[in-house]
Amino acid sequence: MTSKPIEAIDHLLTYVRDLDAAASRFHRMGFTLSPISHIEAMGISNHLVLMRPAGPGHANYIELMTASDRSRLPPAMARTLSGNEGIKSMVLAARDAAAAQQAMQGLGFEAAPPVHVKREWVIGPGQSVFPEFDVILPFPAALTFNCCQYHNVDLYLRPDWLEHPNGALGIRSVLAVAADPASIVDKFAALFKALVDTGDGTASTRAGGVNLAIFTPAAARKKFGIETAAPQVDAAYLGYQIDVRALDVLTSFLRKGDVPYRADADAVYVDPVSGLGNLMVFTESSGS
Repeated sequence: MTSKPIEAIDHLLTYVRDLDAAASRFHRMGFTLSPISHIEAMGISNHLVLMRPAGPGHANYIELMTASDRSRLPPAMARTLSGNEGIKSMVLAARDAAAAQQAMQGLGFEAAPPVHVKREWVIGPGQSVFPEFDVILPFPAALTFNCCQYHNVDLYLRPDWLEHPNGALGIRSVLAVAADPASIVDKFAALFKALVDTGDGTASTRAGGVNLAIFTPAAARKKFGIETAAPQVDAAYLGYQIDVRALDVLTSFLRKGDVPYRADADAVYVDPVSGLGNLMVFTESSGS
């Protein structure tokens, strides 16, 4: 059993209003998506953009989620799947969801007890799998997050779902903005039992090979060339950074898919207006 209550930043719950249009956009960017999943009891539908986790016991993906039946949404999900499109929750991975909840509460987070879920996931004609997990649903925080304990994470790690024509390898960083980045990062670092790195207008910490990097609006403008106002609340998600094998392969898909982008010497950027509310930063993996 790990001594850390949180093992990884696992995936990003991203709200989209039109799931078919969102899936089409990601396909045109060169991503592979899992088959659509309808969680009818909760009024939710999703596609997953699954990539390679840095370690065992967890995953690494973008979850495109929409409300298919708002009358069935649990209160926590009704709150989450509303407003503007974009990241609505950073989902953490734990080996023991109950212990993770205790750690969150010990740091002042209002995390509810985990809920056990087992459901059917139809992945092809006559072919179903049954994901099983304990989940702490999203709850209010400076940056909304929640947590999942997988019981059969291998179902999310099918080799054909992890290979992307655009060469995507994995989420490297979750990006956010705040007036005071260090004050937000410090609490997550305590939860992750991790160090904090600070710079000029930036602060970051790390869990399971994925960074949480928070910038002041001025620092985000300098780093990413994007204008972002100070959030009306403590902090707000800005987007994410994905490692790819080769930027020229990625940009060939963006051009063919008619997805606007810009580039500099170090990265390729898809701005929020084209990234479903998220700034998408693509960097070439030094290990590819």
